[in-house]
Amino acid sequence: MTLLVGLILLVMLMSISVVGFRNTSLSERMTGNVVDRNTSFQSAENAGKEALAVIEAGSFNGATLGHYNPALSGGGNTNFWNQGAGATTSTCTTTTPFSWTSCAAEVTTKYTNNADKAKYVIEQLSQTTTSSGGSTTTTTNYRVTSRSTGGSGNAEVVLQVLYTKAITTTP
Repeated sequence: MTLLVGLILLVMLMSISVVGFRNTSLSERMTGNVVDRNTSFQSAENAGKEALAVIEAGSFNGATLGHYNPALSGGGNTNFWNQGAGATTSTCTTTTPFSWTSCAAEVTTKYTNNADKAKYVIEQLSQTTTSSGGSTTTTTNYRVTSRSTGGSGNAEVVLQVLYTKAITTTP
């Protein structure tokens, strides 16, 4: 009888241990995914900041890879951007979904713990010029979209921001 009770207790302890191990493994994987997603988000945000620095420096040029003037026709649609890296293409302005592989600018420095360099796209949406009191103000609106895939290469994050730059000149 003692042997039977001992065996039942041993089976119960083993079952509890297996369930605890599974929960611990699942929690560890979930934590790893959160870290990977956070790395991807921060990398995409860093790419967006680099794109804004390009605009502020006056280096936006429609002939540069990843700089588009006029804006891409599908650029306002979320599905246009978040369909993965896309295939290599030579027609960046008409390819849907967008090809991050061959049509986007790459950041100069890879973010720590990121598998690949993040990429970004700058689109000039509009430009208006107004005159008042002898000064001229040129207002340009941009859409900046950035993408990163995190340390695993699977945690895709796409961020988008609208940015307005106004330059006032006086004679």
